[in-house]
Amino acid sequence: MDTTRRALLKGMAAAPLAATAGGLLMPSTAHAAPETEFVLKRVDRVGSPLQSSWPDAIDSLSARLPDVELARHVLAGARSRGARVTDWHAAKPDHLDYGFAWDPATRDGTTASWYPQGMTTSYDAYGGRLPGSGEKVAVVSWYARGGNARKGARVTFIDVTGDPRRPKYRHVLLVEPVKAQGRRAGFVPVKFHAGGIAWYGTWLYVANTRYGLSVFDTSRMFQVSSGDWCGYDASRRRYAAYGHRYVLPMHHIYENAGDGLTFSQVALDRTPGFVPSLVVSEYRGASPDGRAVRWGLDATGEIADVRTKTHWTLQKARVQGAVTVGSSTAYYSANRGEADGPRRQGDLWTQSPLGHPMGDTPAARLSLGPEDLSYDVHSGGSLWSLGEHAGRRSVYRVTVRPEV
Repeated sequence: MDTTRRALLKGMAAAPLAATAGGLLMPSTAHAAPETEFVLKRVDRVGSPLQSSWPDAIDSLSARLPDVELARHVLAGARSRGARVTDWHAAKPDHLDYGFAWDPATRDGTTASWYPQGMTTSYDAYGGRLPGSGEKVAVVSWYARGGNARKGARVTFIDVTGDPRRPKYRHVLLVEPVKAQGRRAGFVPVKFHAGGIAWYGTWLYVANTRYGLSVFDTSRMFQVSSGDWCGYDASRRRYAAYGHRYVLPMHHIYENAGDGLTFSQVALDRTPGFVPSLVVSEYRGASPDGRAVRWGLDATGEIADVRTKTHWTLQKARVQGAVTVGSSTAYYSANRGEADGPRRQGDLWTQSPLGHPMGDTPAARLSLGPEDLSYDVHSGGSLWSLGEHAGRRSVYRVTVRPEV
C-alpha cells in the first residue's frame, strides 16, 4: 500500500442524517474503551450554497446521459478477460481455491499508473448472485498514481459466472457529480486512495482515508463518449471520462467527525443471524495499534447509527485488509514490511474472539502485496483478496473455516 494518501473534498459541509438505530449484535469480548466514541456525519454536497446536492446533480446527469444497468450494459459488453496465473512469483497462497491474472492485452497487471486496492463481491451486496440476471460478480478498486494521478480512482466489475479463470471485466471511473445554479451538470474525478470497498445492496462504500466513507449508488451509472478528458466539453457537446465508457457518480459521504480515525480499509460482515455491518480498519506501517471500528447497517443499506463505541485493536502492523465473521472471528491481511512487499508473501492472521491476544504465527500465507479482504460464506467459507504490485498482481480466493 502506498502510504501517501490523497483525498478529495476538503472543507466538507455537514448535512443532517435521518437514520434509525440498529440492533447490532456486538462481540462482548472486544477490548474497547467505553468512553471512546466514533462519529460520522452524512454529507451530500460540498462548496457554495448555489451548488446542487450530489443526488440532485445525478438526477440532472440522468436527463442528459443514458442510464445503464450493471449486468445488461457494463458487464455484457465487457471485452477485457482475465487469464490463468502462470507465476505467483513466490509460493502460491495457502488453501488457494481460485485465482486469475489481469488481461495481458490491457497491461492492467503491469501498469504503474493504476494500483488495485479494495475487494468486494456480489455475496457482500446480495448474499450471492445479482438479482434478476444471476451473475456472480467481484469488484476491485484502484487509485491512479504518478503522471496518471489526475484520473482519480476507478472500480472494476468482474463477471465470474462463466469461465471463472477467464472472467470478463470492465473498469468504471468514480466521479463527483457537479451542478452549479444555471449551469449544465457535469462531473470531476474523485482523487483518493480507495484503499477498501464494501458493497451492500446498491450502495458501494469506498474508504476515503482521512475523510470517511464515500458512497456510490451502483444503480445510477451512466454511459459517456470516448475522449481523454473528464466531464462535459462544451466545444464537443459531449461527456467523457478519461477513456472509460461508464462513470459511477458519488451519492453522499459519511464524513469522519470523530477522534482522527484513519479509514484505510472497509469490509462488510453479513453473517447470517447478525445485523449486517461495516468494519473500518486502520493501516499503520510500524505500529500494531491500528484500530477496527464497526457500524451497523439498516434495511436500506445505509449506516443505522452514526455513533458507535464498538472497536478493538488489530495487534498487527501493516494490516491491509480486515473482515469479521459474526460475533467472534476476524481475519487480517498484512505485509511483512514495506520494503519486502513486492518480494515476500503476505500473511493471513486470524483473531477469535475479537480483541483477544494473537500469537506470532500467521494462519496462512497470502500473495505478494496482499490488500483488502472480502468474506464469502459459500464453499464452507472463503476469503477474496488481491495483490497490488505491478507485474505480480492477481485476484484470488482462499478457503477458511471460521468459528461464528
